Amino acid sequence: MSFTSLRGVRVLDLGIVTAGASTSAMLADLGAEVIKVEGPSYTDPFREWTGIEHGTQWWDASAQFQATNRNKRSLCLELKSARGRSLFLELAAQCDLVLENFRAGVLDRLHIGYAELRAVNPSVILASISSQGQDGPERENSSFGSTLEASSGLASLMKYPGEVPQITGRGMNYPDQVASLFSASAILAALIERKRTGQGTWLDLSQRELTSFLIGEALVAAAAGVSTDPYVTTPPGAVEGVFMSRDARWVAVTIGAGGLTQDVEGLGRKPDSVALESWMAARDGGAGAQILRTAGAASEVAWAAHAALDPHALVPQDAYPEDSLGRQVKGLPLRINGKPCPGFRAASLLGEDNEGVMRRLLGLSDSELEVLASQSVLTKRPLKAG
Repeated sequence: MSFTSLRGVRVLDLGIVTAGASTSAMLADLGAEVIKVEGPSYTDPFREWTGIEHGTQWWDASAQFQATNRNKRSLCLELKSARGRSLFLELAAQCDLVLENFRAGVLDRLHIGYAELRAVNPSVILASISSQGQDGPERENSSFGSTLEASSGLASLMKYPGEVPQITGRGMNYPDQVASLFSASAILAALIERKRTGQGTWLDLSQRELTSFLIGEALVAAAAGVSTDPYVTTPPGAVEGVFMSRDARWVAVTIGAGGLTQDVEGLGRKPDSVALESWMAARDGGAGAQILRTAGAASEVAWAAHAALDPHALVPQDAYPEDSLGRQVKGLPLRINGKPCPGFRAASLLGEDNEGVMRRLLGLSDSELEVLASQSVLTKRPLKAG
């Protein structure tokens, strides 16, 4: 296996934000040709996430979008038009995979669902990454990471004793991050199976079910009548928590039931949470964490703002590579045969590859492309840009 192991695989990518777009980004990292399809009336919400100054061509300025759409080509095609939909299906006939994470039923209402895709390409793989899956009473629900954490039960485990459930929120949307990893793995398995059988398939991944799967041990324990409160199930004598230091830094500490491996001045070997809180408050975070690390497990909490100043101090360089324009992007933090991912091509501008994709894959002429542009079937700016 190599980082070009998906070379020759072509992906028609309707994925947005993290759950969909990060999935296809990993496929692109592995060598697949990924064509990201957005419409002028609905672009990837990441283009308008945080820190965007609405000025000239603001829709290409989002760092979140750039990071999650590296190595992709951009096609801005109006799927709400009959001509746009017919072109999409013509492209799908030449692709191995179509990926989407819209609300269940959206593709069918656009008449580009699995039945239409199979009609033009019997061996196509459709990967649908939806909130609740493609069937069931909640199939048309929409969701964000926060609501997935709530509906799956995950949020109920993320809290301090006696306090309210917590969510990771817009800054992270944890279920979306995990969904992209599971989805990419499922797609790789489907591609391997198709190579063996020649048959396509429809992958149906429910983000809510996946997030519930992540807390499966707690759900099984609850079904057996065992408490799932992490502060109740912590072994007697064990301590786990996050404590504020003298210099206003947070330090996470875990001490097993057997206590620390050696005496620590001011704590002894078996401190409780009250003792740890007082001890940490009298010391700087880095120094306190270092002392406890030698006798147990402790780490100063790292902040994203600090990571931005020196990302390689926190994670391997492979996780934060530079794209072809010298901007740091999310990478693929693994190595194959000791080699990191090859270079990352910067995310294309919206619609930058319209002409190239349509000429190369569908053989459209310049005059045909001009007509499509005049009809706003192919565009290079969102409608809301004015």
